[in-house]
Amino acid sequence: MSSRDQPMVSSKAELKRRDKMKKKSKSGGFESLNLNLNVFRGVKRKGYKVPTPIQRKTMPLILSGLDVVAMARTGSGKAAAFLIPMLQRLNQHTDLRTSLLVGGDSIESQFEELAQNPDIIIATPGRLIHHLSEVDDMSLKTVEYVVFDEADCLFGMGFAQHLHKILTQLSENRQTLLFSATLPSALAEFANAGMRDPHLVRLDLKLGLALT
Repeated sequence: MSSRDQPMVSSKAELKRRDKMKKKSKSGGFESLNLNLNVFRGVKRKGYKVPTPIQRKTMPLILSGLDVVAMARTGSGKAAAFLIPMLQRLNQHTDLRTSLLVGGDSIESQFEELAQNPDIIIATPGRLIHHLSEVDDMSLKTVEYVVFDEADCLFGMGFAQHLHKILTQLSENRQTLLFSATLPSALAEFANAGMRDPHLVRLDLKLGLALT
């Protein structure tokens, strides 16, 4: 093969690659989400090949900044549905600080983590409320992205009052996501009261939430 022929071969290979990417984008794969390259590569390295149904329905809405209530069974991929958009949102930041607020861990060490003004807080409702009541200058008003995971379980375990109290501590400009296997009436009321025009997404249904 002459050197004169090589650019043509490379050009054909590039066109073939682009055509393949375009087809994948139209197919509803991760390519269609326009993820940052680093996030996309991370998703692939973790073994995700194609989005699950709940991921395919929720992630475009979440990435566009909408509030979402997602219903799907355990093991359907709900966690990645909100974690991937979160990573996309955080991609421009580095040196992120996190804090894990759960019962059984040292409260003193958690106080120290909170004093560092963490970028990400992962918490159980009871422990978060405890810190809000104990730390005078602790505020959730700057929180931009809130996820209530396994929300029906939280309500079933008696945390409804805690969750409502947490809502009052948050900024109105936040994006709120609620993931659950079921949607009992009390949880629907919680979503309507604490979310902005939330979209209800189920494996077989997508519509505006209007459950009272």
